[in-house]
Amino acid sequence: MITALQARGPNPALGDQAKFFDYLVGTWDVEYTDISRDGKVTHRSGEFIVGWVMDGRAIQDFWIVYPSGARKEREVYTDLRYYDPKSRTWPSTFIDVEHASVARFTGGAVSDDRIALDTLDFDGTDTRWSINDLRSDSFVWREEESRDGGKSWRLTAEHHMKRRGAVAPAQ
Repeated sequence: MITALQARGPNPALGDQAKFFDYLVGTWDVEYTDISRDGKVTHRSGEFIVGWVMDGRAIQDFWIVYPSGARKEREVYTDLRYYDPKSRTWPSTFIDVEHASVARFTGGAVSDDRIALDTLDFDGTDTRWSINDLRSDSFVWREEESRDGGKSWRLTAEHHMKRRGAVAPAQ
C-alpha cells in the first residue's frame, strides 16, 4: 500500500500551485512547544515527514512526537491536503487516531514565505495553523486560536522545524 500511495513529486496538472507544499517534502526534526491556556509551556521533540501521494495530486504529512515525561508511547498524527481548483485553496484533513479526532482545514499560500490554514473543527474555536519563515533548511509552524471571531489570536503552539540532514550555513 505504501508503494501505491507514494508519488515521486507533484502531478504536473497542479502547475504553480504545488510549489509551496513541494518545498516541505522531506523529513524534518521538530522542537515542539505547546502553550496551555494558563500559560504553561511544554517542550517536546519529534519528526515531521512530508511527501506527495495519490499520483502527486495530494500531499501527506506524518507527525511524530517522541515519548517524554510520563508518556511512554509516541504520539502520531497525519494530515492529507489537495488542491481544489474551484476554490483555489488547499483543503486539508488532520487525523488524530489516539483521540478519534478529525479537523478539516482550508487555506493556502499567503505570501512567498507563509502558508495559512484555518478551521472551526476544534470545539468551535477558530484555529489557524501557519507555516512561517520558509527557508531551505527550516521553518516555523504556529498554531493560534481565537475565541472572538478572529479579532484577536492567542499562540497555542510554535514548532521549529529543521530539515534532516541540512548543513548549517557558514558563519
